[in-house]
Amino acid sequence: MPHRRELQGLRAVAVLLVVLDHGGVPFLQGGYVGVDVFFVLSGYLITGLLLRQAGRDGRIRLSDFYVRRARRILPAAVLTLVVTDLAAHQLLNLVRAREAVGDSVWAAFFMANVHFARAGSDYFAQGQPPSPVQHYWTLAVEEQFYLVWPIVLAGVLAVPFLRRRLLWIVLAAAAGSLAWSIHSTATDATYAYFSTVTRAWELALGAALAIAAPRLRGAAAWLGLACICIAAVAFSSSTPFPGYAALLPTIGAALVIAAAPGSGSRLLSLAPFRYVGDRSYAFYLWHWPVLVIAAEYVGHDLSTAVRLGLLAGAFGLSILSYAFFENPIRQMRWRPQTGALLWPASAAVILAVAVPILVSLNARATRISNASAAVRPVELVRQTTAARSTWRPLPAVAAAVSAAKHGAALPWPLTPAVTELRNDLYAFPTGCSARQGETTSRICRLGAPDATKTLVVFGDSHAEMWMPPLLKMAKRDQWSVVPFVKVGCVPSSWTHKSWPCGIWYRWAVNRAAALHPQATLAVGSWAGSHTPAAAVKGVAALIADARSFSASTIVVGDSPHQHRNPVDCLLASGANMRTCSSKATLVELQTDAAVAAAAAKAHVGFMNVTGWFCGRASSVSILCPLVVNRTIGWIDQGHISSTYGLELATPFRNAFRRELFR
Repeated sequence: MPHRRELQGLRAVAVLLVVLDHGGVPFLQGGYVGVDVFFVLSGYLITGLLLRQAGRDGRIRLSDFYVRRARRILPAAVLTLVVTDLAAHQLLNLVRAREAVGDSVWAAFFMANVHFARAGSDYFAQGQPPSPVQHYWTLAVEEQFYLVWPIVLAGVLAVPFLRRRLLWIVLAAAAGSLAWSIHSTATDATYAYFSTVTRAWELALGAALAIAAPRLRGAAAWLGLACICIAAVAFSSSTPFPGYAALLPTIGAALVIAAAPGSGSRLLSLAPFRYVGDRSYAFYLWHWPVLVIAAEYVGHDLSTAVRLGLLAGAFGLSILSYAFFENPIRQMRWRPQTGALLWPASAAVILAVAVPILVSLNARATRISNASAAVRPVELVRQTTAARSTWRPLPAVAAAVSAAKHGAALPWPLTPAVTELRNDLYAFPTGCSARQGETTSRICRLGAPDATKTLVVFGDSHAEMWMPPLLKMAKRDQWSVVPFVKVGCVPSSWTHKSWPCGIWYRWAVNRAAALHPQATLAVGSWAGSHTPAAAVKGVAALIADARSFSASTIVVGDSPHQHRNPVDCLLASGANMRTCSSKATLVELQTDAAVAAAAAKAHVGFMNVTGWFCGRASSVSILCPLVVNRTIGWIDQGHISSTYGLELATPFRNAFRRELFR
């Protein structure tokens, strides 16, 4: 394989697309396709090198290949992880630092894609800030490819029958991976994005180019570059990806790689492109932790100008690390025995840094948890005489609003422990709710399962978060609770019959009708509705459907949400009751009022929960404190903690009974 300078230029295009997308450049929201360009390039270059060695030596020397890969990849990757762990420990709060360091351990063993796919499949983790090492998922995919493909290729080349059909074998594998990618993107987009199986076809496309390169030198580099740039400009975070969409940038990369020398290739061969391409790996490694740690340190989103400035600094770091660390190590002469130790030594270095940091952070977290365990929750009480069309704050909420207005200190220790806040959420028994990719679930009876009265609950993740006070009421009043819940399916999505949420909703309505419940409870998030009318449409559909099978229907209102992550707010320097309170937006209040009006028009119940979380700070401002008494009310921006939910058991029961018997 002759050295092709334009491929270094293609690396530059790929990395610039990725980092400028992360930098917030508005017209490059699809810049993440640069990763797909890297995958095609890797498949092409690695396969070409292996085939060249096999042609020269008669076989693939696996040990030589693995040592060369280790020298090329590991030094820069380990350096970035170590510096990121130390920076996270010094600059981030306890929870975020612990998460970042733990993530680095997964990255050290090239399993970051598996880890982040599993974390991303948790619906309640989707609102969390990104990890400073999340970008290592791409390295994990490539390393898994480097580990498996040389062995497979060596086996195929050793069998003459298979060797003659190598191209067809690779194309068949690519077709299978692409088909699975398309299917997975439609059913589980998070898995599809991070999985090696759904990305293997992109690497296989590059491998096929290396095998068939002599036959494909007539393609146009300009057309390939156009495909890549169109994808970067036209795609966004809402584009289903990888799936069919990934064909555009990967075919574009293939066209550039396969192109004969021409004007497009000459452009990529220019010195500036080659300079960035040489440092593209280091730039990719440094840019993401610089952006993420900076944003988490200041506690708010950064402007595009600031992010571009940080990217310039990250490129400076890449120049230094390439010149004084990465390149010298790669050019050193290594004894084979020494090179073989590079893989375990790299993991050992990361563990030597990560483990002491984790021990220290866990000790601090334990002290916070122990202090929080001593806090006794206070059950809140609300009078039942308030009219359904009005709301008044609970006394404890009113006191918290007053404290927030005056900037009072947070009442440490808090419950639940801020270090364990994300875990303070009710979870249905396995199979009792529909998860991502599912349109049905088990029919479960909770609360008082043997009771003669049945309460059906329809909703999304907000129905799940309200289960602690609801089930406490059900056990007291002898209700059998049957949940029909699918996280992510907000009421505004229920009427879209062809969508997965619409399919689930029709199934749930049909199953609920067979139960003939005494009461139906509708619980959903209005935040997923772009307009009040969209939320009203979904709730009105359920009210109409439930009228034929349920004696009573009650809609639970949705309180204004928090506007900042609770963990980051509470652990921020100088945090107090004012900084950890959010103002209700006009859209939130209007949407809740519109749903309440729709319920009143249909003559069904409505539970106004705004006063359980918010109070008036002035004639024009409604304030929603994050902390009431000593209890943290929210686990994230949109879901309440189970601890606070249980404290609301009495107000919840009173409101439910008022609407049921009115």
